[in-house]
Amino acid sequence: MRLPRERLARPVTLVWLDTDGAILLRAGNPATGRPDAIEEECVRSAVPPHRRTTGHVHHDSRVRSGGGADPDDLAERRRERLLASYLREVAARVPPTDRVVILGSGPVHARFAAELRTADLRHQRVRTVEDEASGSLTNRQLRARLLELVGAAPERRLPANAVPR
Repeated sequence: MRLPRERLARPVTLVWLDTDGAILLRAGNPATGRPDAIEEECVRSAVPPHRRTTGHVHHDSRVRSGGGADPDDLAERRRERLLASYLREVAARVPPTDRVVILGSGPVHARFAAELRTADLRHQRVRTVEDEASGSLTNRQLRARLLELVGAAPERRLPANAVPR
C-alpha cells in the first residue's frame, strides 16, 4: 500500500495502548536515510482493571435513589482520575508534529485519540491522528506495522531450511 507523499514527509509515532500500559514507537523521516531507526518507549499504568473497581453490581432496595455515596461510585471515580492522568502522561510523550497512529483493545485507544484531537484543536496544531481497534501485538509486529506506515519494507526472514532463489 502506497501512502500519499505528504503523509510520508512527516515522522510517524505508533502508539499501542490499553489500561495496563502503552508502547510508543517512533520512526523518523524516510528522507533522512534511516527510516528503519526506531525509538521505543514503554509507559506503565497505575489504572486498576475495570472489574476490580466495580466488582459485582447489585442494587439495595433499602437505599432510596439519590441516597449517599456508593463505594463503587467512589472507586469508579478514582479509576477515571487515574485513567485521565495516565492518558495525559502518554500524550506528553507524543511529539506534537508527528503523524500519530493509535492501536489498542477496548475503548481506551479511541478515548486517547479523541483527547489528542481535542488538544490539537486547542493548540491549533495540524496533524493526522488515526485510531483502530487491535488485539495484542508483539514488538516485532508493531515494528513491522510502523515500517509499513513509514513506507519502508519490513524485514523479512527466510526459514532456516529455505534456499534463497
